Amino acid sequence: MTEKGPSLPKQLLAKPAVQLLFFIITVIYVISPVDAIPDVPIVGWLDDAAVVLAQLASFVIYLKEKRRQYTEKKQQQNEGN
Repeated sequence: MTEKGPSLPKQLLAKPAVQLLFFIITVIYVISPVDAIPDVPIVGWLDDAAVVLAQLASFVIYLKEKRRQYTEKKQQQNEGN
């Protein structure tokens, strides 16, 4: 089965507004005193680190999707010339 484009989660992550929202949520979660695991040294920081890493992974997906879209657009422009 061939894919004609990115999956729905990748399409959502490729939107700048979604990335901004995720970034704001990440910052709020990290600075908030309310956590899934209380902020005791090392163990309590793991959930904060996981949220930050998830945000970074989401941003990498965003960048890859934007790069793919840019490359496709350039190829279409080159084929039109």
